[in-house]
Amino acid sequence: MRDQTITGATRLVGLLGNPVAHSLSPAIHNHVYATLRLPLAYVPLQVPPESLYVAVHALRACGFAGANVTIPHKQAVLPFCDTLSPLSALTGTVNTLYFRDNLLHGATTDFDGFLAALGAMKHDPAGGRIVILGNGGTARTFAFALASKRIPSRLTLVGRDERKVRSLAGAVTAATGFPVEWATFSSHALAAAIGEGTLCVNCTPLGMHPDTQSSPLDERLLHKGLTVFDAVYNPSITTLCKQADSAGCVWAGGLIMLVHQALASIKLWTCRDIDPATVDLQELRSLVENGGHNGGAAA
Repeated sequence: MRDQTITGATRLVGLLGNPVAHSLSPAIHNHVYATLRLPLAYVPLQVPPESLYVAVHALRACGFAGANVTIPHKQAVLPFCDTLSPLSALTGTVNTLYFRDNLLHGATTDFDGFLAALGAMKHDPAGGRIVILGNGGTARTFAFALASKRIPSRLTLVGRDERKVRSLAGAVTAATGFPVEWATFSSHALAAAIGEGTLCVNCTPLGMHPDTQSSPLDERLLHKGLTVFDAVYNPSITTLCKQADSAGCVWAGGLIMLVHQALASIKLWTCRDIDPATVDLQELRSLVENGGHNGGAAA
């Protein structure tokens, strides 16, 4: 991948998270900047929770073009934003910060990346039975967005902790008016939801490096009528992806979503549409498998 050249005119973009050493975002962003000769450079910024306030204000003080936000700050950063996008206001999550008219704006590009990934898989989620595995930040964003746009006919959230997954399903239903169902990984309702499902989305870290042998699902639940999307990007082909392939499912891993959410963030910082072909997915897969990174679905 191409390296970016730093000059006195280069503006910085940061990644606010803790930890951030695992992230592929610097490699992706700086490759795009170098390819398009954009005067930007992307740097990882490890920010402990107690320093988030200072870090956000430092972005403005140091002339940053903006930043991505990842675990554990996607919700904690909201009070520091002057404005929020409609989706961020609905989901209560932000993964992109950008400055415009001297205001700090918060937005989320995770759902843009998700829809782009489904498009690349040639899967239309409209009217389908969608099952989301997990109840963390990514699952929360997808659930609120899907429900608010009335995309599926039915939506089921699945988690290990009954209280947490039931609470999230209730919050999405209350905010959107779309009835969201829930199940636990140990319940019979999971098998029923997957059996009737047309799309299963893994938003858990199960299968992420270094625990690459794990999968959130028993492979016997998978069937040919089910499309499987795993938001984990390292390894690029997870155990769940291998199970889906063996079951005859259409499937994809999280790299393509990572790329498209990055391009959506770049548009907010530069007001430029970026051709996805700028990023070579095969090159990126090689970087994941050989570069020693250990990351998941976060920016």
